[in-house]
Amino acid sequence: MSSRNYIKSTLMDYVRRTYSGEETRDFPLIQNKLAQTLTELFIVLYPDAWPSFFDDFLLLAGGSSIAATNHAGTILFLRLLGSIHDEIADQLILRSPEEARKHAELRDAIRTRDAQKVSISWQEILVKWRQIDLSVTEMCLQTISRWVSWIDISLVANQQTLDPLLSMAGQPQELSVKIRDAAIETFTEIASKKMRAPEKVELFKFLNLGAVAGQLIASPPLAQYRNTPDYDADLAEIVAKLVNNVVRDVVIILDGGSNDVQARQGANEILQNFVPFLLRFFADEYDEVCWTVITSVGDLLTYFRKFIKAQGRLPSQYSEMLPPILEAIIAKMKYDETASWDSDDSHDTDEAEFQELRRKLNSLQQIVMAIDEQLYMNTLNGVICGTLDRLTSNQSQVDWRELDLSLHEMYLFGDLATKNRGIYQKRQPSSVAAERLIEMVVKMLQARKF
Repeated sequence: MSSRNYIKSTLMDYVRRTYSGEETRDFPLIQNKLAQTLTELFIVLYPDAWPSFFDDFLLLAGGSSIAATNHAGTILFLRLLGSIHDEIADQLILRSPEEARKHAELRDAIRTRDAQKVSISWQEILVKWRQIDLSVTEMCLQTISRWVSWIDISLVANQQTLDPLLSMAGQPQELSVKIRDAAIETFTEIASKKMRAPEKVELFKFLNLGAVAGQLIASPPLAQYRNTPDYDADLAEIVAKLVNNVVRDVVIILDGGSNDVQARQGANEILQNFVPFLLRFFADEYDEVCWTVITSVGDLLTYFRKFIKAQGRLPSQYSEMLPPILEAIIAKMKYDETASWDSDDSHDTDEAEFQELRRKLNSLQQIVMAIDEQLYMNTLNGVICGTLDRLTSNQSQVDWRELDLSLHEMYLFGDLATKNRGIYQKRQPSSVAAERLIEMVVKMLQARKF
């Protein structure tokens, strides 16, 4: 017997003695080291010298009844699945060419020989273990999230997997927060799997993403409790990630020049459904949530600008999205209600983070200007002059946050007004934007409260 087979035999004898009951005497550190060692053996021996690797640990966990037989064995099985992914499929770890080749061969062998039985075990765990031990269910969800990037999508995008997954994601009041969040993150990873454009659109349709996102946004933690102390900002950030990834992938499909008419049409339909969701999280009172979707807002606007350069004008389905996007950008530039005019040094970090957000928002605003300069000028003119007019008329109290926003936007507007080498040419405003800026400055000087 070779040394590797001897080690395998010895370890498996130990595993069967120690992990065949409800609980194991091994400390978590020992469990992690055991999983790491078994993973190293797996890499060396699977599939030729250890073809029954997955069968052995499935049998230990309960065989055909994995769902409710052996707690310790099921935990070890899930630990092994996570460790195997980290070793052969984690894209963040640099590998040598030889290691990359070996790991690719192992992934191919798993897909061919054992991925289906592994996916069936996930289905059984999701159905049964959530009634017994939520920690096992959470580990299963995390494992699916990791494996979905490299196994056949049909093994997870099926009703047997999705039904319990959506039930856990959509009924947070009946489950622990950790399980709810893990279920949504798993669903996000399934939706984010890299695929060709036609297959990706079909996946989105099969997952019914619009309905799923809409139900999550309408749930009490995000809708009923919004703008209250009970608002669940962590849940908002997790759902925002789902929305961000969907919009990002849809823009990639549209911007990729796919000749598949049905795929492009399907992508446009999904985009129409998701832009309101995108703006909902973009305008969230928590800046962390806004940051979660800001990438896809930028991707969408960049796609519009490229479309304009190529086609000369935007179709109505896109141009109608611009006003609410610009309005959301402007609204997000305003200090929130927690900010105070006479803030002390303890708020320096918050102020720096807000100014960083403003810089990013200004970049988005500049893209809107490049797409539709007239819309940009009219919208900013309305915001700035509207505030200054109210300040001058003294008919209503103007909050300092509104005045700060108007002055900040006036400053940014100056970039457009002066891009033609100054505001005046031959004693006349050099452009329509310059004329608008002059009107704003006059209103500012006339404001009695300024």
